[in-house]
Amino acid sequence: MKFTQSKTAATLLLSALFSAPVLAEDVSQMKNLDLCVNYSTLTSEADKKAYFDELNKRGQLSYKDLERIEKREVGTSSTICGMYMALGKPLAEQSRQIRPMTFKAVHVYPTMYYVSQSGMLVDALERKEGVMPPSLAVDTPKVEPSPMHQHNMIKPAQ
Repeated sequence: MKFTQSKTAATLLLSALFSAPVLAEDVSQMKNLDLCVNYSTLTSEADKKAYFDELNKRGQLSYKDLERIEKREVGTSSTICGMYMALGKPLAEQSRQIRPMTFKAVHVYPTMYYVSQSGMLVDALERKEGVMPPSLAVDTPKVEPSPMHQHNMIKPAQ
């Protein structure tokens, strides 16, 4: 009888260990982008909390993301990570460096275009048939030479 009880206890202990919610991967070892994109596909609340807590700890979310992610919403002041968490991976993306260390990107979703700059969403535009997505090209402003340059120029004799 004693053997049966200890065997039953061992079986219960092992089943409890294997049925406990365990993440498929250690979130602390994952890259930020993987955490952001994978979050949208999670079904377990425990997994979502682990991913969310890790991203928040790493400083990848804005205060707006904290309000919007559960509602599956994004808008200006959301981070790219928050957008991926709420909406998943976009249909297409295109980015361009517009200044040193400054990148601008257009993220295409089924009903919206989201424009980000340096990791933050700066614009959201509805996708309409026949309307082109926002341009990544930036018109360079006309710049006047410095006043000192004009002053030091040799003027032709009159």
